[in-house]
Amino acid sequence: MLCENTINKLIEIYKGDDKFLKIIERSILTFEDYHNAIYKMELWMKIYSNSITGQEYKDNVSKLDKMRTVNHNSVLANVNLLNRLAEKNSLPPVYDGIVSEKRPYRREVANAVLEYVESIIKNRR
Repeated sequence: MLCENTINKLIEIYKGDDKFLKIIERSILTFEDYHNAIYKMELWMKIYSNSITGQEYKDNVSKLDKMRTVNHNSVLANVNLLNRLAEKNSLPPVYDGIVSEKRPYRREVANAVLEYVESIIKNRR
């Protein structure tokens, strides 16, 4: 799980610094990009699994999976960046776990990010 309190404190700390606010914003927006990449891939497979066959299907799934992986790697880098900002400001980490491209850590970070995105949507104003 991501520490939303740390994210909120980072936003508060850097409220007067547009450069750092943009860094925080871009980092958090990659969470939704990853969520969207998963959604696109899963939805595409659901819609076309019975109507497109052979190489065309494999090529499209491969392309979507590559985009999902790129977004996942971006999430990992940005969680690390947010953790460094938190450490710099003596805050608890945004993600208090191992951030790594190796499994199972890779998936654990992804799940925490997806929970955070869903929480933001669920608790929207």
